[in-house]
Amino acid sequence: MADVKTAKGHRSERLRRLGSALLVVVGTLSVGGAIFVVSGVYNVAARRDHLSITNWLLTVVRDRSIAAAASGISVPDLVDDNLADLGAEHYRGACAACHGVPGQGPRVVYQNMLPTPPDLISAYEDYNSRELFWIIYNGLKFTGMPAWPGDGRSDEVWTLVAFLDRLRREGADSYTQSERSRVLPMKLEVAGVAIQPLENCVRCHGDAQSPPVSDRVPRLHGQSEAYLTRAIENYSDGIRESGIMEPIALEMSTEETAALARYYASLPSPHIVASEDPKAVVRGRRIATEGLAEGGIPPCSSCHKGDNPQFPRLAGQSATYLRGQLELWRRGLRDRSGYGAIMAVVANRLNDAQIHDVTAFYASQPAELGRESEVPIR
Repeated sequence: MADVKTAKGHRSERLRRLGSALLVVVGTLSVGGAIFVVSGVYNVAARRDHLSITNWLLTVVRDRSIAAAASGISVPDLVDDNLADLGAEHYRGACAACHGVPGQGPRVVYQNMLPTPPDLISAYEDYNSRELFWIIYNGLKFTGMPAWPGDGRSDEVWTLVAFLDRLRREGADSYTQSERSRVLPMKLEVAGVAIQPLENCVRCHGDAQSPPVSDRVPRLHGQSEAYLTRAIENYSDGIRESGIMEPIALEMSTEETAALARYYASLPSPHIVASEDPKAVVRGRRIATEGLAEGGIPPCSSCHKGDNPQFPRLAGQSATYLRGQLELWRRGLRDRSGYGAIMAVVANRLNDAQIHDVTAFYASQPAELGRESEVPIR
């Protein structure tokens, strides 16, 4: 019995000694680390790369964090030119400044950032679609990559992921081939100075001779000046969320907003009528012109028949765009203004089938009819 007690005593003594030694080691490392931090000996200049161990640690922490956070994200069908074309135009306007032209990499100034913005032609070599979505939407700490400005606008982020997916499948040439020729108004200027934001507008919304680049973009041609001005102001004030539109609207002066609204209001509507399911069009016509009393849904034409300049004309807009906007109202991303609050209620009363039908109806109508008081079936 005495031998057992002696053995236990020796083990306890060894554990106490080991604990003391560990405390000394931890204390020494803590003091050494503190001295290292406050001494300023570590060079944080962007001209010097991190130590190899620092690079390894940052890379492992970053990539494991991205993979874990993105694991549950559902990926839509990305093989869609309407998605990818819109993503390409946003890339030209916002991302190319840092990441450069795909296949050529960033400009000289941005090559001196640490870390250097990657050439996104190879984005899929390091990440999958879920992870790329997460990076674009959330941004990355310790880099120049910002979070997406439009809170909740995952629909916009997927356009860029679709664009990167097309780069993976088709290569860098698909980027230059997707660029459209544009006809800019020669005399659109304020106080003799050309309006710079116009290029940002026509890139996606088209111009005097071009329709929008994607069916996810509204046709501004022939909309009222009052509505267009209010829409830009809502983006600028943050009433409407959009990572694409908010940065552009914030840079526009009152004079530029007014001039651009006049420009688009003066344009004839593009003669594009979608081919929709005739039965869906008939059902949608009833919702648009009569409403659904049983569901508490008023007729769309009570506001959108084209005679009130504060409401957009829906005839001729793509069904994809209209469905997307109704989904935003359902999710509470467009209900912070008086007009939006009305639509939020209506959108939440419509079921998916009704949304399909009413958007099919408006997409089937020539845009010129939006200027009239009646919207006939065709």
